[in-house]
Amino acid sequence: MNDEVLLGILGGVGPAAGLVLHQEVLRNTLNDGTDQGHLDVVHVSRSADMAARPAYLAQVAAGGPPVIENPAFGMARSLSILHNAAKARGARLVVGVPCNTFHAPPIWDVFASLVPPEVKLIHMLEEAVAMIAAVAPHATTIGVMSTTGSRRSRIFHNLLEPLGYTVVQVPDDIQDALNDSIYNTEWGIKSTSPAIHPRAVQNFEAYAKLLAQMGAQVAILGCTEIPLALTGSEIHGMLLVDPMVALARALVRTAAPAKLVPLDIKLPPVSLGKPKRTLSIRSDSVDLTDACEHSDDDSESVITAEELDSFRFCFY
Repeated sequence: MNDEVLLGILGGVGPAAGLVLHQEVLRNTLNDGTDQGHLDVVHVSRSADMAARPAYLAQVAAGGPPVIENPAFGMARSLSILHNAAKARGARLVVGVPCNTFHAPPIWDVFASLVPPEVKLIHMLEEAVAMIAAVAPHATTIGVMSTTGSRRSRIFHNLLEPLGYTVVQVPDDIQDALNDSIYNTEWGIKSTSPAIHPRAVQNFEAYAKLLAQMGAQVAILGCTEIPLALTGSEIHGMLLVDPMVALARALVRTAAPAKLVPLDIKLPPVSLGKPKRTLSIRSDSVDLTDACEHSDDDSESVITAEELDSFRFCFY
């Protein structure tokens, strides 16, 4: 095998998340100002072959018959495509899955057992926890917003609590509404992304406020589409950590450490009023911050894909 490295995005969970991960890889790569300076990336998105992760986890919890296939098997079929591409090039393969719920042990553990030993598999949530330690070393209470499937699986609790963190989430009687803000087929963030309905934005701002009131110093945006609704670096005094950014940085770091954009954790103060459209990729040589507040007149407008590209990407 030569020194070539291929980054693999195992997408389709949902489809927009894989696109965002690829963009995050680009934005976290030092490319010397050229197309050729970027890393090689192959993105496989096969949504039709990916069983719904929350539905599968609910089936496991209920102990019912295996009507729904474990999503791990559909993802393994996608991985075989990437693996064949890497073998054709004689390249080392580094892969990640841009879905928080997929990392629940009943899915992740089965998938990891199917990954060939020569393939490097990155665990997105472990990287997110490591990022918290890097950017907020004094934080003790971590808020989590996630799907109901992730919440019931305690995937974040199981990673954070052994390290001494206290984990807080929205009250049980609000979790269904949070889950609906993700999955509602008319205005939920999965159904409309990359355009974002104002109702979803308002809901997630409210959930974030609840976590802040519960003492959270950091909030994990524990579904890959939530950062489309909460676009800044902070809200209500909490630092926002996007696991997708952590995964992108881990992919780049594993493939080519010298190409990783340095993480500058000393951000200037962020207004905690109406959310800003913030681009905050920073390093010693990079400062691409551009923020403009929403006016009251456009508070009901849907964020377009074109606008999204201009402000979606934050390190935190």
